[in-house]
Amino acid sequence: MRLLSILFDRLYVLRNQLVHGGATWNSQVNRKQVRDGAELLLSLLPVFVGTMMSNPSEDWGAPYYPVVD
Repeated sequence: MRLLSILFDRLYVLRNQLVHGGATWNSQVNRKQVRDGAELLLSLLPVFVGTMMSNPSEDWGAPYYPVVD
């Protein structure tokens, strides 16, 4: 569990760098970290979705970005 906590903390820092301008389009800053983070999320996302789909009665909390009509 501790390993996942560290991993997701680091992904969150990378996300903040991308969203808040620490790494800009076509710059060389953090490219390796962005690639590694994308590969990691690409492999983990199907596991997360599968877990949620296999447990539809579980309370997963409210979505952060609900669909807007």
